[in-house]
Amino acid sequence: MNIATIIQARMSSSRLPNKVLKLINGKPILEYLVDQISYKNIDMPIIIATSDDEKDRKIINYCKSHGLKFYAGNLSNVASRFYDIIQIYNLDFFVRVCADSPLLDGKLVNKAILQINNDTDIITNVMPRTFPKGQGVEIVNCKTYSSIFPKLSSKNHLEHVTSYFYANQKIFNILNFSYDHDVSEINLSIDTEKDYDKLSQIISCFKKKHYKYSLEEVIQLYYKV
Repeated sequence: MNIATIIQARMSSSRLPNKVLKLINGKPILEYLVDQISYKNIDMPIIIATSDDEKDRKIINYCKSHGLKFYAGNLSNVASRFYDIIQIYNLDFFVRVCADSPLLDGKLVNKAILQINNDTDIITNVMPRTFPKGQGVEIVNCKTYSSIFPKLSSKNHLEHVTSYFYANQKIFNILNFSYDHDVSEINLSIDTEKDYDKLSQIISCFKKKHYKYSLEEVIQLYYKV
């Protein structure tokens, strides 16, 4: 099985521009996420899906200087970036995560991978969501994705890569895994300056490497800071 994690990343966020490379304790947000995934999924390739827009040149330069695989495609058509990466790397499945989730528990990626079978179109933990925002993991069957890609035409489906699956649940085999209780009200992603401050406070409390903290430990800190 050929599988890779694809992290979608851009610098032109409207609410918090340049957040992908914004520093927390001297380390870019994107680097936190890469560490989180690679530490618990050592052998799986990670590919940064960015754009060829001039603003994203900094992401490309960062990837080059840190030895990270990347693909620069259409800025507004995120779905096409994933489609192109599938073809280039001949993937059977891809893990989709967003670059604004610096504390994503890499174990969730591993947990989702263990549930893969050829009959499943998408494995997710956001339909319905019980995990905190910023802990979303989706694994997509590339054969299925390639078959639906020509049907993706709305702005929503082109920007939000997996939204077509959820809008057409009845025709897809969707497997959702849940947390042991609903903590979806917690936000561990970075969308605004307020989110950035909150995550910075959590990370400043860390006494060990960030990728060695479990989700349960991070949640505990979330309520303390």
